Parts: sequence; structure tokens; C-alpha cells
Amino acid sequence: MKMRVWEGIRLFENIVCKSPEDLFLLIQEALRLGRGVLVRIFSKNERSAYVHLLFDEEKLLLAEVVFIRTGGRLTGELAVRYLLDVLSFPVIADVYSLGDEEVKKTVLSNLELYDETPNVLLFELFSPKLWRSSPTSLKSDSLVHSLE
Repeated sequence: MKMRVWEGIRLFENIVCKSPEDLFLLIQEALRLGRGVLVRIFSKNERSAYVHLLFDEEKLLLAEVVFIRTGGRLTGELAVRYLLDVLSFPVIADVYSLGDEEVKKTVLSNLELYDETPNVLLFELFSPKLWRSSPTSLKSDSLVHSLE
């Protein structure tokens, strides 16, 4: 089942992020106005996909990748690994600021996805050293393979 989301205030739409730092700055700006952030990233590589991310002020809460052509889905560690891979290239991002209630409703509507999403702190996810290795909190070194 696809992630159910209570949308907040759309702050940024169709923003080209040329680096992980660009996306991190958008997330930080959204957190200045709310208690959480919903990010929707469009990646155009050999497998076009939307990456959906939900953050609170400290950490990643939900991560999901939905492949446009096939409808295939990645969750949990595989979704985070896919994110790390696609942020090596320019992406298009929509960023929403969410209030505390919207964050909680979104998590409660996606408990299975919440359980699958690794415990990664926001600053750790966007740490420059992460782009040279893999996050220490990810449990495996498996690569993301196509669901096609």
C-alpha cells in the first residue's frame, strides 16, 4: 500500500536540487515553520521514481520509493539506499512543512512503513561522510536492485 500522507503547507515546488546539501537546506527551512517535513523527490535515472520522506525535527520517520513505470516499491533500508544513490545526481523536490498533528497522523497511517524505516538522524543522513560510505545505522550492505 502506498504511503498515506496528511499534507501540510507546500513551501517549495519543483525545486532542482543539484546536491544533497541543496535538499538539506530546503528541509531546514521547512522545519523553521513546522514540526515536520514531507519531501517528495522525483528522480530520473534508468528507473524514474518518486521518493517520499517524512522527517520530524530530529530524524527520518518514513521512507518509500515508488517506481513510476512499474508501480514497484522500495521501503526501509532499500529506500534509504536508493535515496543516497539518486542524490548523487540532480533531482526535483517538493517540500511541505507539517504541524505536529499532521506528522503524527501520517505516522499512524503508515505504521508498517514506520517499522521498516531505519533509525537515521536528519543530520546524519545529510552528513558529507555519508556520501562516501553507507549510514552506520543501516543493517545490511545489500544493494538496491530493480523491481522491474
